[in-house]
Amino acid sequence: MASSERDGHPFWVAMGAAFVGTLLGGGAVWLALQSRLDAVEAEVARGRMVQLPVQVSEAPEPVEPIDSIDPAANVPAVSDAPPDPGDSSLVRAVERTRDSVVTIELAGKPSGSGVVYDANGKLLTNYHVIERVLGGRGGQLVLGDAAAAKAISVRFVDGRVRAATVLAADPDEDVAILSLLREREEERFDAAPLGYSASLRLGEQVFAIGSPVGFEGTIATGIISAVERTGVLGNRTLPVVQLDAAINFGNSGGPLFNLAGEIVGITTARSSRGEGIGFAIPIDHIRLFLRALERGMRGRSGVIGVVIDQRREIAKQIAPLGYHSGVAIAEVDPERAAALGGMKANDVIVTIRGRRHDEIDASEAGRAAFAQLVGDTIRALLPGETLVVEVVRDGELVELEIVVEAASIERQARIDAELLLGLHLTPEGDEATIVQPVRGAPIAHVPGVHVLAGARIVSLFGYPVENVQQLGERLSMLRTWSVTGRRRSIAIGFETADGRSLLANNYPLAK
Repeated sequence: MASSERDGHPFWVAMGAAFVGTLLGGGAVWLALQSRLDAVEAEVARGRMVQLPVQVSEAPEPVEPIDSIDPAANVPAVSDAPPDPGDSSLVRAVERTRDSVVTIELAGKPSGSGVVYDANGKLLTNYHVIERVLGGRGGQLVLGDAAAAKAISVRFVDGRVRAATVLAADPDEDVAILSLLREREEERFDAAPLGYSASLRLGEQVFAIGSPVGFEGTIATGIISAVERTGVLGNRTLPVVQLDAAINFGNSGGPLFNLAGEIVGITTARSSRGEGIGFAIPIDHIRLFLRALERGMRGRSGVIGVVIDQRREIAKQIAPLGYHSGVAIAEVDPERAAALGGMKANDVIVTIRGRRHDEIDASEAGRAAFAQLVGDTIRALLPGETLVVEVVRDGELVELEIVVEAASIERQARIDAELLLGLHLTPEGDEATIVQPVRGAPIAHVPGVHVLAGARIVSLFGYPVENVQQLGERLSMLRTWSVTGRRRSIAIGFETADGRSLLANNYPLAK
């Protein structure tokens, strides 16, 4: 027993020593690691790179030392001031543009709004905003005069008031350009830049500035609800931008801005059937209007250089692709816009500006209506504007983009003869020779109208007409008068195909 006791004591002593040694060793390791971690924290606090001993299976990515990096380039500046909740892109855009927006007053009373787009004092507004001072003259182009200058005054948000003259006014486009009368030759005005309405996207935020019901400099925000909406204005072919901003009386003629502070439209109307629906003329269209004025092409219709064949059957050609209406192209001038845009003879147009017209059928009357729609759309476009159509060709649907041209003087005369007189003239030749009445025109319903086939127009409201160019000059005057509604019938002299003279004293106008 004594021997076993002697043998047992060393065992338990050894086990206790081992346990105590383990505790002491672990404590030493912990103390050493804690000391190392304290040292690491101190080094990090001093901004130095510290590496801990670790094992890796492969070489680590090279790391650029912190002391080789410019802290100012990577660490954002810290400000003690709280962020400004009003410092948004909308607020900044309003601050940049507000001084360019004006209130237009006629005889001392607010009539609408406008926006300066040129530092020398040119500004944009709607035709209907200044229509009253034009004396009911209307027309494609109206030049300013002293009477108009005295009647129009422009008020800025800072209280300045300047008189203005009318440089141009177009009722069809509902656009007017005014020029401010400067008090000093060197006087300049805050001007807003013209943007591009083609870049507008559905849902994009925009804002309008104007003087609704006399409240100057009012901001209305909204989003783009639709682009190229037609059938809204008096000129139903004019595409407009639809927005959901609060547009009221007095906003007309004011600018529509994007958040970059660029003019993307001129507000022109609001829906009378719903709240929060407004419309603006796209600035791209107005830019082309300005360019046409500069180049002397305003008053000319758009053309693309095609001959339409409304008599040709098209149902079998378009039905397999699911279309119900359209019109065929008989000829394409190889040197004109349509050919450059890829249009070919025998193409059948089935959509215009992204819209199909299933309300029209493929009958003879339907093809005539579709042809009229195509013609009206092209003529309403400004030179340089792009017409997008889809055509059926060899059983396939092809999309074409055609840049519209300005009609020549002679071509314009033939267009105006159709629009105003309701008469188709021969496409070529120097004389104003009639082919047939336009379907649906007032003259087409007059008894005995068949005698005009092959006849020449020889006089218009008492003035002689010797050729197509002279007819164009007379019709240009007639176009101006017809816009005002003051003339619904005129006197026209004809020489029939068999040489007889014919005078129509109450010839009915088509427009």
